Amino acid sequence: MIRYLKKISFKQILFFLVCVLVIEFLLLKHTPFFWDAITKSSRASWIYTNGLSEFIVPTEYNSGHPPLWISLLAIFWTIFEKALWSSRLLLLIVNIGVVWQIVLFCKTNFLKTVSAFAILLVCLEPTFMAQTTSLNNDMLLLFFTFLGLNSLVKSKQILFALALVGLLFSNLRGIYIVVSIALIHVIYCRLKLIENTKSMWISYLLAVFSFALFCYFQYEKLGWFLISQNENYNAHRQSVGVKQVLINSIVYVKSFLEYGRFIVVVFLLPLLIKYVKDKADRSVEIDRVAIAFFVFAFVFFLGMVPFSNPFGDRYFMVCYLLATILLVNLITHYNVAKKSLMYVVIGVMFLTGHFWIYPATLSQSWDSSLAYLSSYKVEAKMERYIDSLGIAPSEIGTRILLNEREFSEFKNIQDADRYAKFNIATNQFILLSNIDNQTKDEELNEIMNNWKLVKRYSQLGVFMSLYKKE
Repeated sequence: MIRYLKKISFKQILFFLVCVLVIEFLLLKHTPFFWDAITKSSRASWIYTNGLSEFIVPTEYNSGHPPLWISLLAIFWTIFEKALWSSRLLLLIVNIGVVWQIVLFCKTNFLKTVSAFAILLVCLEPTFMAQTTSLNNDMLLLFFTFLGLNSLVKSKQILFALALVGLLFSNLRGIYIVVSIALIHVIYCRLKLIENTKSMWISYLLAVFSFALFCYFQYEKLGWFLISQNENYNAHRQSVGVKQVLINSIVYVKSFLEYGRFIVVVFLLPLLIKYVKDKADRSVEIDRVAIAFFVFAFVFFLGMVPFSNPFGDRYFMVCYLLATILLVNLITHYNVAKKSLMYVVIGVMFLTGHFWIYPATLSQSWDSSLAYLSSYKVEAKMERYIDSLGIAPSEIGTRILLNEREFSEFKNIQDADRYAKFNIATNQFILLSNIDNQTKDEELNEIMNNWKLVKRYSQLGVFMSLYKKE
């Protein structure tokens, strides 16, 4: 069995992953936009409604992020139809691009004795798996990240420039990633881990120039660029005090340990310490992956922890994947005893990570594990129950994004079908769910302890509860 696995080629692994992604698309082609992805849908809808004549979204919708993903959504809706399946067709294409680049990265940076089969372990990373199902822009960002790393190592200038431009136009976090890649580039050249091709540096100029041009046009149209003047988003761009920096630091570290990822840290740390101390036994592949991991982790920390913008686990996907690739290399490098067992343990921890559910009083990155998919079935059961009681949605207060179906599911919602805003003082009924991270602990405790529980549905840790004021 082990001999057979060692003979599996990188092309066979890529073919298998593409087949999995196609099956995923067929199973989830009608699954709505979730959480932050709903705002992307609303902006894409504005572009679509305006006939693709304008790609700079008005301030009232604009969070400051560049418009590549939402523009692609609007284009796909125009070519096919404005539907969930066409949105997920775009995601499928991006997902295939991502696994293609991951396979290329592993082929270049795995030790020669590492089987291509190990890529499957890398792709089991729970947040990565979850994001292949999410209609957000993070997979597009991840595609350009690995395209950039692969092009850098192979000295492919045109692809490298494309990757840098794509990063800057996909998301504001692309700025951090471009800075990270530039630092990685410098370190690789200094340590002679890649060939120092001078023409590669021109790619940065091309990317910065194109992005500066976009910022100029956005400023001309909206009067601002990068930092949104929309008050709903502007508050997320503020610096914070020492106390909040410490809290953010804890959250940052927690992100690397959640959903089973702690097992990677447990196995990786002693091997990495041994590798650093053992200066005589070096590997170009291990050095490249380790440097990339630490540079990304360092830049993300400096770029996010000192600010008020709440960050989720999905922001650091590239770090999780690089850490897993680094671990696989180090296990092979030192020919660790019972390495097959270690791989099984890592795989099991990654899979069980999707069942990590915190108490309702603790915020959770729901879009960073597959657990969020259960919310749709729970939601459907609860709404059928509410309908059977004859309770009007307008009598029920909630912070669950049930009124956003115009953008999450492309459904027209009548005023009579809209839920009331969450207000303990005026609502006769309250609909709670642990997928809502906005309700404060004191509000949860007040409702759970002093209101009557009418009905509760749950599935795989996700719950919705209907309460009535007594």
